[in-house]
Amino acid sequence: MMTASAQQPDTYQEASRPSRLTFVLFPAIAVMLGWGWRGYIGGGPFAAMIPGAFVALSLSLLLGHDRRTAAMAALFGAVGIGYGGEMTYGQTLGLACNPETMGWGLLGVTIKGAVWGLLGGAVLGAGLICAQYTKRTLLVGLLLTVVFLFLGWKLVNEPRLMYFSDPVNKPREELWAGLLFAALAFLAWIHGKGKGAGARVPLYFALWGALGGGIGFGAGTLFLVYGPSLPVPQEWFGWWKAMEFFFGFMLGAAFGFAAWLYRDLLGNTNADDAAPSGSLIHLAGLAALVVVYFLVFPYVEAFLEAPQDLPAIVAFNAFRPVYTFVFFGAVCIILGLYSLPAAWHVAITVTFLHTIIDLNRDMPGMLDMEVPFGVQAAVLVLAVGAVALAVQALRNRSGAVPGLYLLLMWACFVVSTVVSFMRREYIDADGGLSVLWKMHPSTLTMYAVYVVASLITTWYIWRLATSKRGV
Repeated sequence: MMTASAQQPDTYQEASRPSRLTFVLFPAIAVMLGWGWRGYIGGGPFAAMIPGAFVALSLSLLLGHDRRTAAMAALFGAVGIGYGGEMTYGQTLGLACNPETMGWGLLGVTIKGAVWGLLGGAVLGAGLICAQYTKRTLLVGLLLTVVFLFLGWKLVNEPRLMYFSDPVNKPREELWAGLLFAALAFLAWIHGKGKGAGARVPLYFALWGALGGGIGFGAGTLFLVYGPSLPVPQEWFGWWKAMEFFFGFMLGAAFGFAAWLYRDLLGNTNADDAAPSGSLIHLAGLAALVVVYFLVFPYVEAFLEAPQDLPAIVAFNAFRPVYTFVFFGAVCIILGLYSLPAAWHVAITVTFLHTIIDLNRDMPGMLDMEVPFGVQAAVLVLAVGAVALAVQALRNRSGAVPGLYLLLMWACFVVSTVVSFMRREYIDADGGLSVLWKMHPSTLTMYAVYVVASLITTWYIWRLATSKRGV
């Protein structure tokens, strides 16, 4: 297997490149799998990091990237696709399923899917060629995403100039315009700072992402609208999950096709200076960021909510853009730019971390019993600690990229298996298990898709790794 040395090139000849079909199908199936897990083993932007890491690592294997380039791609991809998870869309799907509001609801999910792909594609594209940018350029671009997120929220979303949720029944706060503003600001800045033909890569990926995301979410919602009336055994189909699978498949296919079209710009990124090895201080900074975001910021938000006077209003509005995944992700990328270990831990460890946080949150309901804090803490420390140690052990080895990809994927698979089968109702009074005939048929169908997609993705990873197209 190729190693990342100065003497050995990191590109490969046209004749040895995977086919266009492989470029499309591999990331499509991988992102479909990751998107299926989002909402099942986690929610929000952190769970959206799963398909983001999957698509980036898939593209790195297809393009024959060295470890440093793959680390940057995984970092930017996980965070970039995670950004879209800030949006609320449950009520928008509800509008689409109501005949009286179907058109508005479908427009809303199409716009939100397109924005998701636009911003995610822009950040992913920048990560694929980040060696051509200075760290200052990337830092300013990330700062712009935070500033323009706030502006879009204030100018469009907060006054509800275009509102795609239910305005009467528990109206939700939307953020799609903020993310759109962030995407446009980031693209304008990063495009102006690019070099040569490679300067257009973030724009290409943003546009293909917008196309795949818009079609994936908009057309995928039709499963929810028309699925219940199809002449099929309904108990075997979860139409919400079908929508998610379709969304992920189309977004992954769009990014894969973009990588195929612009493969000559992406194969050799000269990434030797893109990410220094870093030091423990960057890993400590990442750990501190996670602690502050998950343990400190919720208390600050509770303290500042419902401000009554001007200083409190100013403090609340200053805090709002900081307590977002966009800010969290920007800091993660900055740490990763200065530390290769931090980049890998964001893409793998932090992505996996939230699946365990969600598992602990859901465990009492799954088991129908109180779960002591000590048990939950032990589960978190042991599971995340094991993955973190594995990342440390794998990141410098030959075969690091496929190894880390498999680590994240199968760790998530284990969590999805636990979520599927560790339930109180599956245990008989005498302690015996009767899982299969107690599970809802649609759960069995969904889990079967997880198994098949995981095996296919593993086969693609193994095939590309053994053909020496990645390190």
